[in-house]
Amino acid sequence: MGKTKLFLFGLLTFSLAFGTALSGQAADRQAAAANTASPAKAPVVIEGDELSFNDLTGDVYANGNVIMTQNGDKILTDLLQGNTKQHEVWMNGNATFLQPGMILNGLGAHYNYQEKTGTIRQAKGVLDEAGKPYQDHIAGHTIDFSAKQINIHDGMITTCPAKVPDYHISATRIEVWPGDKYIAYNAKFWIKNTVIFSLPKYEQSLAKGKDENSAFPRLGYSSNNGVSISQYLEYPIAGRLSAYGDLAYYSHKGFKPTYGLASRQDNYTVSLYDSYTFNGDDEWVHKTPELMVNWKPFRIGGSSWTTHFFLTAGKWNADNASGWRRESNLYFKKDPILLSKILTFDLGTGFDNIRYGYNQTSNDIWMLNLRLTAKPNDRLTTWVGYNFNKESGTSPYEYDKIDVSHELVNGITYKLDRMDTLTVKTSYDTQGEFLKDVDYTWKRNLHCWEADLTYRAKRSEWRLKLSTLSW
Repeated sequence: MGKTKLFLFGLLTFSLAFGTALSGQAADRQAAAANTASPAKAPVVIEGDELSFNDLTGDVYANGNVIMTQNGDKILTDLLQGNTKQHEVWMNGNATFLQPGMILNGLGAHYNYQEKTGTIRQAKGVLDEAGKPYQDHIAGHTIDFSAKQINIHDGMITTCPAKVPDYHISATRIEVWPGDKYIAYNAKFWIKNTVIFSLPKYEQSLAKGKDENSAFPRLGYSSNNGVSISQYLEYPIAGRLSAYGDLAYYSHKGFKPTYGLASRQDNYTVSLYDSYTFNGDDEWVHKTPELMVNWKPFRIGGSSWTTHFFLTAGKWNADNASGWRRESNLYFKKDPILLSKILTFDLGTGFDNIRYGYNQTSNDIWMLNLRLTAKPNDRLTTWVGYNFNKESGTSPYEYDKIDVSHELVNGITYKLDRMDTLTVKTSYDTQGEFLKDVDYTWKRNLHCWEADLTYRAKRSEWRLKLSTLSW
């Protein structure tokens, strides 16, 4: 029985790969060639308790503990049928699709392994992208997927893994471009079993660094700004053009909204916005309006360096100054250098040119950033760094003044358990008042929410941020 199974398995493997049974040295040569083929033309391997294949019709049948693999893709099911001439397989019962960055489970499925497109019914699963701290959980009456896009019909999306999520977005259709964005049509926003608001269309970025743009309210507190509540919304207008707003209220400052238009292209984003913004020192500026062209970081040839460039131009209003401001910023970052199993060295450098209409001055800033990080285990991370900024002038706005031009920083983070993390960060001015800041932060995972409580000891300030798990 074992030999018969192996024979059928081998025969079926090569038949699916080439459409005919191969043997001997010819099979070995063609199997080796297949390893260099494109992913869509890579060999398909099917295993199961019972296997059959018709070389004339291309019909395939597999029953019992069925596993189908093609490169990094895998299908698990109990009963699979298909046709190699049409490059298709289908399942009427339970099926699980596993692809890099995606796991889907459902009842009934169809898959074209040449086009890498599929449909799965009564589906649910997760999108698990590299570099994201949390998974996106999805479910739908039907989910269609291809190599670049996932379409969820009559479904939902959330970062909360609970059986009844603390929060989720439901929609008649959700179009997901992993690592880029998703668009939900006829979207409803839920806290537990209650709809808090709805929109005819909603867009959410999935790019790294956009976690602050949660679709659900964010709560906070700081000694200077008071209690805050904010809500980010984005509405696609046409093509890649979207309107967005971040509606924020602070008990000590009042209503401080941001709103604008963004056109997100493949390699850059153009934004026009009116915004109230504050920095780490709680210094505010009103940008009214400002235009930004922000290029995505790109690698310089085949080197270990990436570069990032952005331009801004707009009118700034603050308590101490008001006028037009223009900035161009070019920054280079080297890939992390692994010094040992636990030590990593990071290096970045750049140039920033800012021109101020308020007093007709400019400021050229040369930047150098160094950081050495040690991670001896999964719980402990510690680092030391140096930030150097050489200026030709100074800003008339307190908001973008560089307080410490020669800054030494260090910190330590320790994960107490899966729910609690403690961090201590210090900042030193190597040319002035030596110890500038000491910040103590306690991060608490509240199931599907997270809270950050920070005490800034040198300033006697408290800060609290409560939000949903990062998207």
